[in-house]
Amino acid sequence: LGATTKFTAVQSAEAMTYMAQAGWSTQEMLAGMPGVINLAAASGEDLAQSSSILADTLAGFQLEAAESARVADVLAQAAAASNTSVLEMGDTFKTSAALAGALGYSIEDVSAAVGLMANVGIKGSRAGTTLRNILGGFLGGVTLKGTAIGEVEFSAVNADGSMQSFAETVEYLRGIFAQMTEAEKISNARNIAVESPRFPGEG
Repeated sequence: LGATTKFTAVQSAEAMTYMAQAGWSTQEMLAGMPGVINLAAASGEDLAQSSSILADTLAGFQLEAAESARVADVLAQAAAASNTSVLEMGDTFKTSAALAGALGYSIEDVSAAVGLMANVGIKGSRAGTTLRNILGGFLGGVTLKGTAIGEVEFSAVNADGSMQSFAETVEYLRGIFAQMTEAEKISNARNIAVESPRFPGEG
């Protein structure tokens, strides 16, 4: 890699150190390095930092090392299309990717949401905490209230126990919120994010 890319052998070795710490095998590291290199080149972050972000994100979304190129592309494209960076997205996913992955949400859908949050000034670790709370609200359910809608019981959990996709949930909520006043939108959004259930280890 030192001979065939713009990164040195030492930089490549540092990147692989993060992969090893994440439990990757030698073959997984070799398969994942192209994605790490592409992410570093596209984002301007150093190779070791890109490796750490990619490894953490893959683990959070329960994806294999072979998906590194796909995930690198998603992160780079989302950062380029919104007011955030790959480094800030990495901070966001530190606290939210594990829950998003457990719910079966795709990294493409969640990254798009992270980009939209960044465009209104919610980014980095703050976005991660907010997103985790929102996902908790999706899972735990909440009563949405408004003059036009009355009371609507909302949960992203289907009757059979399966989860709606992230995109389906957002599309449904968009239709409900379109019928609310601005004050109602704020109140109901807070109910989803702030009153969501706490997770183990949280105070």
